Amino acid sequence: MVKAVKGGPRGEPVEVSNATLSGEMVKAVNGEARGLQLAQPAPTEELEDDWQKEQPEEPSSDEEPDGTLKPKLQDHRGGVGPPVQVDWGGRVRELTDGFGLCSPTRWHPKDRHVRSAFTEKLRDTVLKHVNKWWPETTKTVMFLAVGKEIHKPSEEELGLLREDWFRLLPDPEMASKLPAFQPFFLHAMAQTADLQGDPDWRVLDRVKDSYAEGVPVGFQEKMPRVPAVFRRKTRWRKVNESCLNTDMDNYSSAALAGDALRKSFVEESKLGMMFETALTLAKEQFKDRLRIAALGAIEKSDDSFRILFDGTHGVKLNNDIKPRDQLDFPMGSDAGTQLAHSKEDMPGAHFTIAADVSKAHRRFKHAVRDWGLLTCRDNGAATGDMVWINRVGTFGVASAAYWWGRLAGLIGRLSGRLLGRSFCWQSIFADDLVILAGGQDKWLSILLIIAAWLMVGTPLAWHKFRGGLTTDWVGYYLDMQTFSVGISLARAQWLTRWAVQVHQDGMADMRRFAEALGRLGFAAQVLLWAKPFLAPLYAWSAAAPSEATIRVPKMIRLTLLFLEEQLKDGRHMLPCRKLWRDHGEWFRTDAKCDPDKVVLGGWVCKEGTPTSRASWFSLTLTKIQVPWLFKTDKGSSWASTSAELLATIVAIQAFDISCETGGTAVTRISAGTDNQANDRLSRKMSSTKMPLGLLLMQLATTLSLRRLQLRLDWRPREENSEADDLTNDRFSDFDETERILISWEQVDKSLLEKLLLCQEEYEDELSALKKREAPAPKRKGKEKRCRTEWA
Repeated sequence: MVKAVKGGPRGEPVEVSNATLSGEMVKAVNGEARGLQLAQPAPTEELEDDWQKEQPEEPSSDEEPDGTLKPKLQDHRGGVGPPVQVDWGGRVRELTDGFGLCSPTRWHPKDRHVRSAFTEKLRDTVLKHVNKWWPETTKTVMFLAVGKEIHKPSEEELGLLREDWFRLLPDPEMASKLPAFQPFFLHAMAQTADLQGDPDWRVLDRVKDSYAEGVPVGFQEKMPRVPAVFRRKTRWRKVNESCLNTDMDNYSSAALAGDALRKSFVEESKLGMMFETALTLAKEQFKDRLRIAALGAIEKSDDSFRILFDGTHGVKLNNDIKPRDQLDFPMGSDAGTQLAHSKEDMPGAHFTIAADVSKAHRRFKHAVRDWGLLTCRDNGAATGDMVWINRVGTFGVASAAYWWGRLAGLIGRLSGRLLGRSFCWQSIFADDLVILAGGQDKWLSILLIIAAWLMVGTPLAWHKFRGGLTTDWVGYYLDMQTFSVGISLARAQWLTRWAVQVHQDGMADMRRFAEALGRLGFAAQVLLWAKPFLAPLYAWSAAAPSEATIRVPKMIRLTLLFLEEQLKDGRHMLPCRKLWRDHGEWFRTDAKCDPDKVVLGGWVCKEGTPTSRASWFSLTLTKIQVPWLFKTDKGSSWASTSAELLATIVAIQAFDISCETGGTAVTRISAGTDNQANDRLSRKMSSTKMPLGLLLMQLATTLSLRRLQLRLDWRPREENSEADDLTNDRFSDFDETERILISWEQVDKSLLEKLLLCQEEYEDELSALKKREAPAPKRKGKEKRCRTEWA
């Protein structure tokens, strides 16, 4: 039987439509205190000031606090060779699943390590009970997906599984002990992780400040470093400074919660998460480490309240907490990559299940010495003598996400090793778990993962299970039928309704505009075609007064109209398929900018084609044809980057390059340029500079229509001499019969022409907004919060 040890100590932005948080609390909610916030893309340079770039601290010690050697990543890889590579939007990186660098589910199933003898026994043990609980595996998973009632293992049934688990371990008696104030069988997890070769097993119960004893808050002390599991953290979000006040009053929003605050505390006290005590006793026990933080509350859609602990203002906890490990969360591009491999490498039907961990960030306990730092009051005690003290992780404290993420990583790696080479992926973002599975054993793989999480003590929220052939996960929509990722149709319709309204009204409430722009930015993390179109929206939003309703420039309206048309056309989802073919470098281009003309040139160099047999073009444009590339007294010399990007657009059309197969396949090509800026732009696909930003929009549209991905690679000028010759009327190395005679009128530039008509008005209005007197205080990007439900 399970024994308890006595003693021993813990996308989508928050909706605040009905809250009355103070300005400072809003910053805490939407800034550093947000443990569950979805990662949002930075608009461009506007958010850079919100981050502190610092040099890494002194090199990490090679030893753990107890003197044992610290594990190295190279000794604890989750598979053979490199992890799966995510190639998304011009950036190549390793797959992230949220479970750490050594997680086996970062590797393709065929490259994962074969299960060890111990792991094979553990898998068989778990499956024995899975088959008892859920004999009809397909039906069980189907019911989970649609929210129907299934058999939930009782505590007695879970106890039997755990007893079988403990018998596989070196010290079954210790394994059976459940450390107080938290739900996980940490001793059993530690022995299991050790036998599986996990590099971080010791933190569970062997080192000082272990999860079993209680982990530190990290206030005014050095946080740990685990190089085998996490990258080193080198940037920290700036924390608002305030005057020290160790006894803060609650915010007015907490008062609106009324008795709900105390009821919540009482319920959590029954779980051992917190306790009520007299203020005098708390002062006597914790002395100068007693900090009473302000609470806020946000009303949720079910009329309950989300309680927020402000660890920044007054108490200044977060100002002196500095995690040294970087938590990496999976994004839509990671899910898209998993879907791409699922489609290509495991034919047949695939299925997905998403689950939530209940109160995840409150499921680990803190060291007793730090409990006083986590003190607060309910409404009834606001002026009284009683306080509530948290024993466990607290939403609003900077280290909460780290300690939960590290613990979740251990669970994810433990369960992931049970999969072996089954075609199953699992990922976690904060408390949101998702499982993608294919192959003949997919139903069993899904239930195996769920059972493993339950076995170690994870409190999964049964009412939040969802899935099927499609599911939503942390704001993204995953479709296992078409193997595509994006946003749901309902969310796309919300964006189109908003875009149509702004376009028709010609006016915008800038608060609502910022809200919608944040959602567009989130969508653009997977909908790559949308990235270039957001740049002018970001620039205008950053310059406009945040609290005003103002006239919308025609260019903004035109851009929104285009986005609306694309979303209505079904482009809220992006097919996730491996590239049909990567052709490598297809052509090279150049542009010559003279005082009175611009000359564009390019030639096809794919597969080593010599110039004597290559298709080529040379197009001369005058000031009358492209006046936007010329300036008084400067000619066109200032526009070399724009001109070379225009040469790329012309080359794609002149050489009539497109994907050679049907369906949703994509062909990748690259092109050579001697302009380094365009090399970077082809990866970033976003610029607020004009007309560069407009040309990127036209390029994105051209590529999308032809189902192409393009990468521009910089070449030194001496390696691009052939294209340079074409811009200087030197055609001797080329065959005149291979020349493509393309005129400016033949170039498809319809979107560009519409946008250029609005450029001058847009730039004038943008300049006027930037120069306005006494601008209203600007909220930083992190404080722009959603006020309306996003489907």
